[in-house]
Amino acid sequence: MGTVYGDIGTSVLYTLMEITRETVALKQHAHGQHLAALLEPGGDLITRGEALGGFSLVFWALIFLTIKYDLIMMRADNRGEGGTFALWALLKGASAKVFGITILGYLVVAAAGLLAADGVITPPISMLGAYEPLGEHWAVAATLVSLFVLFKPQWRGTSQVGGLFGWFMMLVWFPWIALKGLPWIFRNPEVFLAVNPMYAVRFLTSFPQIGLFVILGVVVLAITGGEAKYADIGHFARRGETEVHDGQSINPADSGRRPVMFSWFYLVLPCLLLNYAGQVGYLLERGVPPRANTFYALTPRTGDPSVDRIILAVDMVISAIAAFIAAQALITGMFSIVKQAIALGFCPRFEVKFTSREAEGQVYIPAINWAMFLGCVTITLVFRTSGNLAAAYGIAVTGTMGITTLAFGYVAHYRWGWQLWKVLIVCTPIIAVDLLFFVSNLLKFMHGGYYPVAIAAALVSIMLTWQWGRGELAKAFYAFGVEGGKKISWLVALREKVDEIQLSIDENLPLARTLVQGRRRLVETDRAFVFLCSRPIRDLDEYVPVSMRVFLKKFGVLPSHVTLFHVKQLSVAEADLGNSRFEVIDLGRHIVSVVGTYGYMEQPDIRGALRELQANGEIDISSDRWIIETGEEDIITNDDLPFHRWLRITFFRGILRLSTPAHKFLGLGYDAAVSKEIIPVVFSRDGVKVTLPELEIIETEPVLRPVQV
Repeated sequence: MGTVYGDIGTSVLYTLMEITRETVALKQHAHGQHLAALLEPGGDLITRGEALGGFSLVFWALIFLTIKYDLIMMRADNRGEGGTFALWALLKGASAKVFGITILGYLVVAAAGLLAADGVITPPISMLGAYEPLGEHWAVAATLVSLFVLFKPQWRGTSQVGGLFGWFMMLVWFPWIALKGLPWIFRNPEVFLAVNPMYAVRFLTSFPQIGLFVILGVVVLAITGGEAKYADIGHFARRGETEVHDGQSINPADSGRRPVMFSWFYLVLPCLLLNYAGQVGYLLERGVPPRANTFYALTPRTGDPSVDRIILAVDMVISAIAAFIAAQALITGMFSIVKQAIALGFCPRFEVKFTSREAEGQVYIPAINWAMFLGCVTITLVFRTSGNLAAAYGIAVTGTMGITTLAFGYVAHYRWGWQLWKVLIVCTPIIAVDLLFFVSNLLKFMHGGYYPVAIAAALVSIMLTWQWGRGELAKAFYAFGVEGGKKISWLVALREKVDEIQLSIDENLPLARTLVQGRRRLVETDRAFVFLCSRPIRDLDEYVPVSMRVFLKKFGVLPSHVTLFHVKQLSVAEADLGNSRFEVIDLGRHIVSVVGTYGYMEQPDIRGALRELQANGEIDISSDRWIIETGEEDIITNDDLPFHRWLRITFFRGILRLSTPAHKFLGLGYDAAVSKEIIPVVFSRDGVKVTLPELEIIETEPVLRPVQV
C-alpha cells in the first residue's frame, strides 16, 4: 500500500519550500534572484498572512483531491482497474452512440503520455529533495545511484519491491512526518486558522494577476500523485469470486479501492496536513530557514552539533527511503497503464511479465522499466536540483487530471445513464479547478515545462502511429484474405479429397498421402498445426486466415489436423466467463476453430489453452505434435510514395520491429514449437497490399503418389 502514496507522501519535501521561494521572488519582482536572499534565514521575507495563505492553499488542494478521487473517481473502476484507459474501456462498452468519441480517444492517449512524463519526473524530484542537505553535486550522485538500485529489482514485482519498502511508508514515514510537525503546531496553534479559505483568497489576490498563476503552479506539487493513486488501485484488487466479510458480500472490484480509501482518510491525509502545518508553524515562529527548506528545518535539534548531524542524517535516510516508494508508485502505475494500452490497441506489444499469483494487476514490463530509468537519469543530470525540477513538474499532472475528469463525465452520462444536468453539476466545478491548475502550470513551459510536454508528445506520436499502422495492415489483410481469398469450405473440400485416397502400405516402406492438383502437390503431414488468426472463424463461409494461405502456398503441405486459434480481447479487465472462456467450433475433417476470450489485464496462454482443451476432450491432438504457426509482417515501401507518407510508414516500421513478436506476447517462448511466416506488405501510392508469389492450386482429380519417408 505504501507504493500508492509514495508520490504524494514525499510532496512535503519540496511543496512549501517552493511556495515560499516563489512568494519571496514575486515580492522582490525578480524571479530567479530570490535564492541569494534565502541563503541566510530571515523573518522579514514572508509575512504571517502569506505563510497562512500558502498553507490554506495546500489544505484546500488536498481536500479537492480527496473529493475528486476518493469520493468520485474511484467509483469509476473497470473491474478493479483505474486510470484513463479503464475509463475508456468502460466507455467503449456503452450501448448508446457516444458524441465526440474520436476526440476523447485522442485525449486518452494524450493523458497516458502525460502520465508517463510524470513518471519520469517523480523519482528524480523526490530523491533530489531527500538528498538536498548533501549539496547539489553529492545529491545528484546519490540520486543516480538510488535510481539504479530502484529500477534494477523491478522484475521481482510490486509485491516484492513494495514488501521491502511499502511497510516503511505506512509505519514509519507518515508517522515520522506527523511527529516532526507536532511540536511546531503546539507552539503555534494559529496555523489552524488556515482552514479558513479566505486566507488562501487574500494570499492569491495580494499578487498581480501573473503572480496568482505562479503560486497555483507550485501549489499543485502538493497533489501530485492523486492520478497515480487512481491508476494503481488494480494492483491491490483481488480477482475471482465475491468475498464475504462480516456477512456482507464484497465485489472483487472493491477490494482494491477500499484499502486505498481507508488508508488515505485515516493515516495519509492527517499526517500530510500535520507536517504542512508544522512547516507553517516554523515560518510563523522563526521565519524563512536557509534555502527556504522548511521540511528539514523541522528536524529535531539538541544543541550539540555532532548529535544534530546524526539526527539530520537519520532524517535524510528516512526521506530517501520514502523517495524510493514515491518513485515506485509511478513505476507501478506506468506498468498498469501500458498493459491496458497494449490490450486496447493503443500501444505496441511489449513483453509483459506477471509477478503475482494473487493480484493479477501486478506486472513487470522490461522495456518500459529501462526506458523510464534512462529518462530519470537524463533529467537528473539536466536539472540537478528539486527546485529546478519543480518548474518542469505540474503540466503533466494537471493535464492528466483534466482529461480524467472529462472521461469520467462521458462514462457517467453514456455508460451509467446520468442525466446531462447531473453530470454538469458534478464535473463542472472539478474540471474548472483542473483547468485553473493546468493554465497556471503552462507558465512553466519555458522554464522546464517543455520537457514533460516533449516526452508526452513523443509517446502520443508513437501510440497514434501504431494505431494507424495496425489499421492499414488490417485493411491489407482483409483485402488479401477475404476479398481475394478462399473460404473454409474450400479447405474442408481439400481435406475430403485427401481422405478419399486409399493407402497401400508396403511391408517395409511407409507411404504418405499426396494430393496432386494441377501443377501443385499437396502433401499431408502427420502434424497438428495451430494457426493464430486475427479474427474468429465460426462457420464454413469464413475465409482462410492469411497465415494459413501463405503456408499452403509456400510449402504445399496440408496438416493432418488444423486448429484456427483467435484471441478475443474484451474491454473489461478480466473476462468473467467461468468454464466458457473457449469457444470450440468443429468445422469438419479435423479442422477446428477456437476462440479464446480474455480481459485486457489477462495474459493469453496458447499452450495452456491447448492443453486444457485436449484434457477436456474438445480437441483430439497430442501435445508432442503441435506446431504453432504465426505470421510476421515485412513492411515494404514503394518509391512513388510522398515523403510525409514514407516518413510515417518508416516510423511505424521501426516501432513494429521494436515491439514484441505476437507469439512471444502470447506466451510462446523458445521451448514452444513455433514456426513463423514472413508476410510481405507493400505500401504504395495506390494503397496497401499483401504480395505473395502466384502459386495458386489448380484442382484436379486426386492421384496417389508414394513418397518415401
